[in-house]
Amino acid sequence: MNVFSFHRRRAFTLIELLVVIAIIALLVGILLPALGEARKSSRKATCQSNLHQFGIAYQNYASDFKDNMASFTWRANIGWRIQDLANDSDDTYNFPIATNDTQAAADQAVAIFRYRADRRDITAITGWIPHILYSHLVMNDYLQQRLPEKMVACPDDRVRLIWQDSVLQAPGDPNGPFWAISERPDYPQSTNIQKRWPYSSSYTLPPSFYSADRATSAAPTISQSPMGHRWYNTGTAATRLGKRRYAEVAFPQNKAMMYDNYAHHQKRQLYYAYDEATQPILFADTSVNEKASRDCNNGWDPNVGSRFPTRILYIPELSWEPPTRSGTPQEYVNGNQQWTQTGLYGADWGLEEAY
Repeated sequence: MNVFSFHRRRAFTLIELLVVIAIIALLVGILLPALGEARKSSRKATCQSNLHQFGIAYQNYASDFKDNMASFTWRANIGWRIQDLANDSDDTYNFPIATNDTQAAADQAVAIFRYRADRRDITAITGWIPHILYSHLVMNDYLQQRLPEKMVACPDDRVRLIWQDSVLQAPGDPNGPFWAISERPDYPQSTNIQKRWPYSSSYTLPPSFYSADRATSAAPTISQSPMGHRWYNTGTAATRLGKRRYAEVAFPQNKAMMYDNYAHHQKRQLYYAYDEATQPILFADTSVNEKASRDCNNGWDPNVGSRFPTRILYIPELSWEPPTRSGTPQEYVNGNQQWTQTGLYGADWGLEEAY
């Protein structure tokens, strides 16, 4: 007689299955914020590393070039060629002879675009002061970097990374994908001067690193324009740009050398000068420390030289810049580290301003 034994496999009941799903959901809910914070911390660490690399590069440049701060070196009344920047280039483009040093610097910036980014479609740009937002190009060239370069963009600067990626999508037509982006300055303009934006940086060098600390009887210096936060008074033909020396920095551990124009790492991103803004700051001694804007000295107006700070009219272009703190179309803020009291001889954090 054959005896068959049967073993019934026990299955999960619906209640047990729901309990398992609930436990998994709970664990996911606990872990996701932690993962989000880890990614956020990683991006901030990368940003701090970017700034530190800039700091080391600026010091190395000064060591190589007689203590000079890195700045544009092309001067007026010379017929500059791409080969003057890179003697191995076969680019035959020649710039019109610049009648002033600022235009010569703009030509040098375009030469860097053409050589380091292979953007031979970008031609001479007039009416542009590249020192203000594009001083980093000198370092890109010094470090022999191909453009666009990730190091110049904060990892939380979403729109700038989109600009960078756009020109890499179609090497044969780098403008097409960029022109299609609505989150960019002056959209929908698509002119020669707009082609520079994918090679811009999140990080800003204060004007005293490339212009005089204060005006003299012979010449004004770079100062803030009342027209808005991205406008500047550029002085006269007698205003000297560049040729600042590292040794002029009196308090390197207290003097901001580079900072982000926007506090990108906060949940609510803000223009750098708002009291609530907190971000990593590169100091002139190459250290990088997170600082709150509310703790920064207020700065001054270098063309007036008084203890009253420069007041900046923040008028955000909302397609790519954070809104004002109050939500109004524009708002005034103090200039803080952008306009340090006494320039390179002054301090931003840790010491009182010297009047």
